[in-house]
Amino acid sequence: MKSYGITERKEGLSDFERILESITLKGYHVEEAYLDENVCNEFQDALERVYDVQKEEFTENGLASIQESDMVRMPFAYARKFTELFMDDFVLKVVRRMLGANVNLHLQNAIINRPNKEHHQTSWHRDLPYQDYVISKPLGLNAFYCLSDFKEETGSTFLLPFSHKIDHFPSIEFVEENAVQLEAKKGSLVFFDSMIYHKAGYNSSVEDRYGVNHLFVTPILKQQIDLPAFLGDEFTEDESMRAVLGYSFKTPKSVLDFRNRRANK
Repeated sequence: MKSYGITERKEGLSDFERILESITLKGYHVEEAYLDENVCNEFQDALERVYDVQKEEFTENGLASIQESDMVRMPFAYARKFTELFMDDFVLKVVRRMLGANVNLHLQNAIINRPNKEHHQTSWHRDLPYQDYVISKPLGLNAFYCLSDFKEETGSTFLLPFSHKIDHFPSIEFVEENAVQLEAKKGSLVFFDSMIYHKAGYNSSVEDRYGVNHLFVTPILKQQIDLPAFLGDEFTEDESMRAVLGYSFKTPKSVLDFRNRRANK
């Protein structure tokens, strides 16, 4: 590549380093064909079963009244198979290189985009909402599994590249000129900075579209749901999973508890 006047540049990056560069600069990266199609189908079926349980818990009308229709929250707490997605070695390697050694799972949510039905996620948003500022290093990173083909007719996700670097939502004209709609095959894995603006598209096909979203954060941010309290201490003895789920960073309940934890480190 011809150039002049450049005193510093990145050269000879590995494939892994190029992934990190793409997330850092552009705000996202798509890893194609990460999951086998049959595995995707198994997760789709499992999501429908978990959603049936959650509809029973809160009722279908109740979910609709709070804009939670076709949203499956924390499916791993209902079907342990979903822990495989956030404990994946490659996912955690990317997350820890971007955020640091200590990370917590902030949420695991699945979205089912039904045909010809507008979903709440079709509104532009950040996955760390109401945060109108930017910092030099990311606070959160998403790992999103495409369990269906993500394309225009199935309502694939729109992203606004580089928007993780600005402290406000830009003009409508800028969004219309620069937003991109993902084209990702079933089984793809999408990483994106949690501060990038994005939204779901409208599913005009005849197929349900499935995706599972994971938001990892630095432990200074509280989880969407207090997972150690929700899951209980007996959920797992796997120390690496307990660390990801936030058991190591529970808020002390008293001054004495705070000091005992420091003494036991």
